Amino acid sequence: MARIAAFRALRFDQGRFADLAPLLAPPYDVINETQRKELEARHPRNIVHLDLPRGEGDARYDNARAQLDTWLAEGTLRQDARPALYRYEQQFTFTDAAGPRKYTRKGFISLIELSPFSARVVLPHEHTLSGPKVDRFKLIRATRAHFSQVFSLYRDPAGTIEAALDGACVAAPDVDATTPDGCRHRLWVVTDEAVIAAVARGLAPRSVMIADGHHRYETMVAIRDALRPATLPLGRSLADWGVMFFARAEDPGLLVLPTHRMVHGLSAEALATLAERCRPWFEVVSGSEEDAVAIEERLRREGEKAVTFGFRRAGVRGTTWLKLRPDADLARLGPPTLARLDVSVLHGLVLEPLLGIGSEAMARQSNLSYSHDLRETLGRVASSEVQAALLMNATKVSQVLDACEAGFVLPQKSTYFQPKLATGLVMARIDPGEEPVLPKV
Repeated sequence: MARIAAFRALRFDQGRFADLAPLLAPPYDVINETQRKELEARHPRNIVHLDLPRGEGDARYDNARAQLDTWLAEGTLRQDARPALYRYEQQFTFTDAAGPRKYTRKGFISLIELSPFSARVVLPHEHTLSGPKVDRFKLIRATRAHFSQVFSLYRDPAGTIEAALDGACVAAPDVDATTPDGCRHRLWVVTDEAVIAAVARGLAPRSVMIADGHHRYETMVAIRDALRPATLPLGRSLADWGVMFFARAEDPGLLVLPTHRMVHGLSAEALATLAERCRPWFEVVSGSEEDAVAIEERLRREGEKAVTFGFRRAGVRGTTWLKLRPDADLARLGPPTLARLDVSVLHGLVLEPLLGIGSEAMARQSNLSYSHDLRETLGRVASSEVQAALLMNATKVSQVLDACEAGFVLPQKSTYFQPKLATGLVMARIDPGEEPVLPKV
């Protein structure tokens, strides 16, 4: 049972900042050093100063706390007066081989009662690494705040939860900001108790799947165990609750990008003979496609019939196509729910058994790197920056949900939801002695 609650968010004071866009940032884990400097220079109050603080060693977490205290004291950040849900909408344009297309992704932000994955309320779809969790734990412990949200999905074919929120968000949004990437972020503060209760009732019988933010969620659970007062029952302390963005799995505005695999550091012979060694499982066809538009179109077309990959090698013209044979033996990949996923087929039949790239190598990225941009991928092959690339279609949301609900975890980099949530729109303070405001369900 997924229990959610409204909360009094910590937000930038809109009376001080006419435009919030310069204050927002992408999630910390997709920001490289160049982008970090750009965000720091964009505005002295950009959220990156809190979410990705500067400093040597653990001093950076103390620096974040000091910065947060300063912003609170000067009124840069203020806490909302009433508990609310926050309806969050992103409008963006994405261009692929079919041309530009406009999307609107909708969802809401609330507190969620934390539970381990074993409880099967919040479902993971990939494994996590220890390093990022240690970093987030130290930051949240020092600041007693969540600066960003976990991105989750829930099934609601009838759209009852969205309908309740739509009815409450007919007026102009409370926040309307367009970031330099062209994404428009709109936020409504929903304080109507009847609407909050309707959303909570609608979500209660459902499980939710983490689309993005596995490390953040596991860190929230760890923080709960570290900060909650032992005298309070579970659920009665704000430390027992995390912050989550919920999107409907059937939302037409959900966009999942493919994650192409690029290989390096392998023997030339292994790559030269790869296509032949794939024949027990794949139909192998030579193609003349070289530009991104033609490759993307064929990937989509062939992928509608069977799991299909494009294989490009540095210094070799054209594209080799690997199309899964109808009679291919997929027993080693597990049950059909898992075995028919593109990413499972690629890792289970090609990368690990034929190229020797197992889970440890994937985690280290010692022989494997990733890109969501087909043109970038092809350019790196053409320049011999990588030896070869395996090009793939995006994993469907319904397939990921099916696998997670059946109890499976997918290979790393199985999904990439575009765009990322903006950090800095909605934040939450953690006062372990304070109780959550539960809706009257």
